[in-house]
Amino acid sequence: MEWFAFKTADEYLGIEARHVYRVVEDAVITPVPLAPASHLGLMYYRGELFDVVDIVSLLGKRKEGLKDKYRIILVKWSDKKMALVPDGIVGLLWIEDGKNVDTVYTGGKYTVRLVTPEYIWSTLLKLPYGSDKI
Repeated sequence: MEWFAFKTADEYLGIEARHVYRVVEDAVITPVPLAPASHLGLMYYRGELFDVVDIVSLLGKRKEGLKDKYRIILVKWSDKKMALVPDGIVGLLWIEDGKNVDTVYTGGKYTVRLVTPEYIWSTLLKLPYGSDKI
């Protein structure tokens, strides 16, 4: 099975490649008021609206702001859409069938934790909304 791997601070994550719609650069992100810090806003791409998530911040690992230039991974599954902002992109990995989600794959020079888009989405939904500076 093909997995799309990307870097998040000090760890590598992998999502099934069939969920990755595109990788884009220099996208315009419109902020959403009172959203969690890891929800950067919304992005319109080719007629579709994507929630933009800073995956590194979502996992509690971002210490400084985003870089000026970054790539965004557009992910589609079921009836949902999400755009992920990682620290870097590794590319495609072939992992033998039978590997389960939340397993860790070590091959070559990377150790990749396999996740689903639903896992990332549910992690985002657990965050409190509104300002934390009250």
